[in-house]
Amino acid sequence: MARIRSIHPQLWTNERFVQVSTGARLLLLGLGNEADDKGVFEWKPTTLKMRIFPADSCDVEAFLDELTTVDLVRSYELEGCKYGAIRNFRKHQRPKKPNDIHSMPSEFRTYVGLEAASSEPTSDNGATIPRKAETNHQMEDGGEDEGEGGKKSGGATAPDYAFQGDVIRLTRADFDRWQSAYPNVPDLRAELTAADAYYRDTPPKNGQWFFAASNWLKRANNAASKPPEDQAAFVPLGVDHGSP
Repeated sequence: MARIRSIHPQLWTNERFVQVSTGARLLLLGLGNEADDKGVFEWKPTTLKMRIFPADSCDVEAFLDELTTVDLVRSYELEGCKYGAIRNFRKHQRPKKPNDIHSMPSEFRTYVGLEAASSEPTSDNGATIPRKAETNHQMEDGGEDEGEGGKKSGGATAPDYAFQGDVIRLTRADFDRWQSAYPNVPDLRAELTAADAYYRDTPPKNGQWFFAASNWLKRANNAASKPPEDQAAFVPLGVDHGSP
């Protein structure tokens, strides 16, 4: 049964949120309605499409991939069933009588915001479906914010980035996650530097640098995994292969 959720206005400018397509953003909002009160939903793309996009021709699986890429949702399997969890959901939705429909591994408790607020790193902000503000100045991550990586007006300093270029900025959590996701890339920092230089001169469509950089690393990872005789020179999308 779908549930009523609240949305904080500053969600719309959160850096993770703006990196995905309009369809993926709408899906994230819909997932908040479909999830139980822990922020867990059944990972059933066809069912989700019928409930959230009943009259649209769209690819919900592709939207889920986008949300996973920017770590707004994570998937897991239990007893043969696949589920999804929404980042920091319970930090921002506080039902009076929370239900507990779907099981969840203990390591996902912090991800959905069920642990104490102090256990969630303040430098790793994430867009979520926020609860109704307890004060007029509350942001979806707890406190006013100018967006991911911006200064909080409550006095907290901006997060330290593990990689910070002109376009690409990654927190330590995102950097480590990409390092694990793309193990064949020999030097992640060097590859990010190359991607940053490219996207500085050739901005990605709609400014979605996070998604574009992830695709860059995915191609580099796939190219590096091929046997030497099968490897072709890695050329980013949009570059003329015939250029001297």
